[in-house]
Amino acid sequence: MGSEPIVLILSTDESVKPDSVVDRIRKLPNSQDQVKLSTDPPECIGYAYQIHTKYYDTKVILYAHGSAELATVPNAILKRTEGILIYFDAKDRSFLERLPAYSTFVQQNEIEFGILLCSTLQESTTDGITYGEAKSQCTVLDVIELEPNAEDAEEEVAGVGDATGVDELIQAMHNYIWSNVNIHRGNRNAATADDESPTLLSPNPADDPAGVPITEEEERIIEAELNGFERLLTEVMNFQPNTNNWTRNERLMYAEELAEMFDNLVEEDEASGNT
Repeated sequence: MGSEPIVLILSTDESVKPDSVVDRIRKLPNSQDQVKLSTDPPECIGYAYQIHTKYYDTKVILYAHGSAELATVPNAILKRTEGILIYFDAKDRSFLERLPAYSTFVQQNEIEFGILLCSTLQESTTDGITYGEAKSQCTVLDVIELEPNAEDAEEEVAGVGDATGVDELIQAMHNYIWSNVNIHRGNRNAATADDESPTLLSPNPADDPAGVPITEEEERIIEAELNGFERLLTEVMNFQPNTNNWTRNERLMYAEELAEMFDNLVEEDEASGNT
């Protein structure tokens, strides 16, 4: 059995199966890349999901649990669970009554990546569950609409707003620092002939077709970026041992600091690439 982190997927909406959420995330048939998570009955099957970003690669296992009852999740699954996705019907106000139990479950199992999913949130409490209600009842889980209203979707297409829908969910999964991330290493000078894929500080050769030597200023910028990324790498690798005895809130605050460091590095790298 592997050791990749598991993302537990539940659905309280009978019309939406957890497997369909897996399908929308991976954009692959669920017959592909299946992973056997447990040989004990009932057999648990997960789905491998590769995450590739500019700075790291990793693989997580999406596990679509057949029941929305938390007590039925096998211990073998819980031990590897680092994320949870809970689909709900935003028109069913009775779901609000279940949120405290989900909050407790997330905290007790120290699950730091958690998102509530629905088709579209309601504007008024008379129609169903609003964003404000969902967040106030369950502060430890974010909320994402998989089918946002037309205005939000149009803004994303136009490049005005942030990612929405399934893209927002995928972006959140890519932004989270999973325990098994494989950080890209190396720079232009250290790149080997066999390394065909660009890595951090090793841009695509197409960006420099003439093979022009880099200047001292470019070298200084690269070195600064490398040093900053090395510091972030050290923080990430030491996250679990350093925060083992911390409270959940302390760990979340520290994780937010790491995410901010990551965002700053991305912004600096993009800015230097545009100059």
